[in-house]
Amino acid sequence: MKAKFCVKCGTEENLINEFCRGCFSCENTLLKHFKDLKIVICHNCKNYLYRNSWQEKLSDDLTTCIKEVTKELFSKKIVINSDVDLNNLEIEVEVPKKLKVSRGNFVNLNLGVDVAGEIEKVKMEEHYEVPLKIQFSMCNNCKRSGGKYFEAKLQIRPKDEKILEYVKEYCDGRKNLFISKIEEIKQGYDLYMNSQKETRSLGNLLRKRFNGEVKESKKLFGRKDGRDVYRATVLFRLEE
Repeated sequence: MKAKFCVKCGTEENLINEFCRGCFSCENTLLKHFKDLKIVICHNCKNYLYRNSWQEKLSDDLTTCIKEVTKELFSKKIVINSDVDLNNLEIEVEVPKKLKVSRGNFVNLNLGVDVAGEIEKVKMEEHYEVPLKIQFSMCNNCKRSGGKYFEAKLQIRPKDEKILEYVKEYCDGRKNLFISKIEEIKQGYDLYMNSQKETRSLGNLLRKRFNGEVKESKKLFGRKDGRDVYRATVLFRLEE
């Protein structure tokens, strides 16, 4: 009489499609595919980014918002084995009580996924730990709302509407640069920008394109995490 044994490990026991229970579980996972998850949340209004489009916030509470957005987006990324009769899928994330929230900040967390189901009438349970990265950014609505947030001031001297329109169009095409406020003064324009690095690059671009000169200065604004924080002023002046 031919002995029945697992074709993978050789164990002699009750088989399921020529596999022992352990090897059957390894060969037939409940989840077929999933990826590490990164979510982007507006630090100001709590809207979240999905497929390059900002979606309405799921809660006014930040902790609840993170949990609900995580469940919403991860459930769209996982692929369940087509042979599975799914009984339960739970997605949980532990959010620290003290969470540092500021534009551009990243937070690394772990996502716990518990799955229960049946394959070939065999009941199975699986647990996964999935890396979760949260990035706090600013949505388009908040960018356009004329908020007070800025890191740098771009000064255009003297007044030149052509240059002003060029700067506006340039910022509209950049994801990492926006104008918080524009002040028209006697000498020219003052534009309040969200990024020192991007404003500096823009100043050099104006110098090359419109044949002017660029000067930069910094002013102490305050302290953050034990370090001095500066705001920059980039002056672009047309040659006379």
